[in-house]
Parts: sequence; C-alpha cells; structure tokens
Amino acid sequence: MPLGTRKVLITEPMSTVISIENLWKEYRLGVLGYGTLRKDVQSWWARLRGKEDPNLPVDFQGLNRNGRTDRIWALRDVSLDVKDGEVLGIIGRNGSGKSTLLKIISRVTAPTRGVIRIRGRVASVLEVGTGFHPELTGRENVFLNSAILGMSISETRRKFDEVIDFSEVEKFIDTPVKRYSSGMYVRLAFAVAAHLNSEILLLDEVLAVGDRAFQEKCTQKMNQVKRAGRTILFVSHNMESIQNLCERAILLDRGRLKDISSDVGHLVRDYLGQDPS
Repeated sequence: MPLGTRKVLITEPMSTVISIENLWKEYRLGVLGYGTLRKDVQSWWARLRGKEDPNLPVDFQGLNRNGRTDRIWALRDVSLDVKDGEVLGIIGRNGSGKSTLLKIISRVTAPTRGVIRIRGRVASVLEVGTGFHPELTGRENVFLNSAILGMSISETRRKFDEVIDFSEVEKFIDTPVKRYSSGMYVRLAFAVAAHLNSEILLLDEVLAVGDRAFQEKCTQKMNQVKRAGRTILFVSHNMESIQNLCERAILLDRGRLKDISSDVGHLVRDYLGQDPS
C-alpha cells in the first residue's frame, strides 16, 4: 500500500428480513377465526353456553354503550422493519398485541389488513398449544416441525439427540405431547426452535415457564443463537432479560406501536413508568 494512503473498509448495511407495513388485526364476537381449530372450538363452545369468549383480547376501547364488545383491534396500524441478525425485544402490558404480532409473523393467524414480508425460515415458541400436534409424540413433533422448516430427515436425525438432551424430556419423548405439562411442552418447543436451521426465531415468554435452572439454560442458548447471527424477536415481561439480550426494543400499547428505540434501558423505564402493575 503506497505511503500516505489508508485502507477503507466498506460494509454493507444489514438487510431487512421482516418488513411490516400498516398492519391491523381485528377480532370480532361471533366470528370464528383465531387461527387454530382448538381456539375456534373453545370460542364457539363459550358462545353456545352464553359465556365470555376465552380467546378474545381485552381492550376497553372496543366496548359499546352496553358494555359489550363488538370488535377488538388487537393491532392498529403497526409498521416495523427488522434487520438480519437483530435481536428485537417486544414489550407492553397484557393485551397490547405482543403475542398477536408474533402469531401473524409466524403465520399462525392472518392480518385483517396490511402487508408483511419475511425473508428466511421462521421457527417459533408461542403459547402452549401452538405449533405441536397434541396427538403426536414428542419425537414425531420434532420431525414434523423440522419438515415444516424445510429440513430433510437426515438433517433432523443429526440434530435430534442435541434437541432431546437440551429439552431434558428424553423419558417422555415417545409420549403424546397432550400429556405433557406446560413446562415440558415449552422445554421441547424451545429446544426444537433453537437447534433447527431457521434464520428467524420468535420467542413468546419462554422464560416464564420452567424452573430457574432451565431458564438460565435458555438464556445461555439465546445468547449463543444471537452470536450465530440469527434474527430473534423476543416477547417478555422480564425486563432484565429484555435489556440483557436485546439490541433494540419496541413498546406496544393497546395494539399501537408507541415507541421504538435502540436505547432499550430508556424504553424499559418508559414502560415501567406507565405500567400500573
């Protein structure tokens, strides 16, 4: 290199792997369509008995004069870009739309209107009951989820022992997952999502279930996944985990994107300041 010249490194900006434009999600009483047959049947049975729909999000802005809810906007005009390799925290009070957003991204349910574009394979750990077939065994669900992600049987077999060792449910791996406790279910679901070859990982309150030792194990694995450059969207009420794991965070409030910031600590303080709980 000639004297007096400097080498300039040009780095390309991170590409967008999730693009969300003007996303809305509406739930209406009397209409099936929660994205899963189990929830649809639950809601139909509740209405048949004159009971409250157990799957309906709570939103006081949706109450009419008689105090009954006709329609609920779980998400309202949300626009967001997520970059390749980013770890994005999603925070907000119960009913703010956090889980609904992840369900739309993972294609468990469809938006009412708006556009969402995803580049890459998505693995998710959502609420208990989502993603696994209850009548299949743990072993069968591992292979089923792998196939959905586009992995071959040989690839899944290579990863299988690692997944089972991490989940610590080897004794029950040939038992239908409908007999699993919530802790066992989340252990296996997280192990599958974290170890299979997906570019995007969606996690909804994975640290809220299970003992402390397994929560720490999950945190370590999430840090490993983060260092590998995979994109993570992380919903949690554990603000310490949000600050330790996430490079950027968004704050949802009654379905709206209230704020987004790379100063995660500032966003958490804002949330805690307005959260009565």
